[in-house]
Amino acid sequence: MARRRRSPEDARAEILAAAERCFHREGPSGVTLKAVATEVGISHPGVLHHFRSANLLHQALHQSVSQRIRQELLEALAGDRSAGMMHAMAELADPKKGRLLAWVVAEGHDPFPVESEAGLAQVAKGIAGSEGSLEDVQKKLLLVVLAMVGESVVGEGVRARVGLDDQGPDAFREWLLELVSRPSAPKTNADRVEGE
Repeated sequence: MARRRRSPEDARAEILAAAERCFHREGPSGVTLKAVATEVGISHPGVLHHFRSANLLHQALHQSVSQRIRQELLEALAGDRSAGMMHAMAELADPKKGRLLAWVVAEGHDPFPVESEAGLAQVAKGIAGSEGSLEDVQKKLLLVVLAMVGESVVGEGVRARVGLDDQGPDAFREWLLELVSRPSAPKTNADRVEGE
C-alpha cells in the first residue's frame, strides 16, 4: 500500500473519526490505539505521534464530539429554535456519547472543550438575545445540559425507577424544552432584597 501524505490537521481529523467509529461499534474497549490505527490505515506509532497516548486520544475524541454538538446548536439557533434545541438535546442525551463522557471523566479528564472557547456562553448569549435575562438563560442552559448528560448515562434506568419506563427519552426532552421555554417569573422586591 502506498503511503499517503496528510497534513497534521487532516491526520488528526481522520484519527478522531476512526476512533469515534470504533467507539460506536465496540464501546470504550474498542478504542485502542491498534484498532484506531487499523481503521485509519496507519501504524500504531502514527496514532501516538498525533495524540501521545490513548488517554489523550480519548479526551480529544470527546472534545471533538462536544465541539460538533455545540456548533450544531449554534447553527440551529439561527433557524427553527425549537427544532434545533430538540436536535441538540437528543445529541447530548445519546447513550453512546454518554458512555464516552463517563469513560473520559473516569479517566480523570475534562470532557468539554477548553473553557476559553466559551462555547456554552456563546449558546446562552445567542438564546438570550431574544429571550430575556442572560442569567436566566444561563441557568436554563445549565439545567438542560446537566439533564441531557444524565439522560445519556443513566436515563433509561432512572425513567424505569420513577415509573416512566413506558415513556421514551423524547417525551422527557419535549417536557424539558417546554419547561425551559416558559418565561421566567419577574423578580419581586423581596427577591431583589435577598440577592443584595
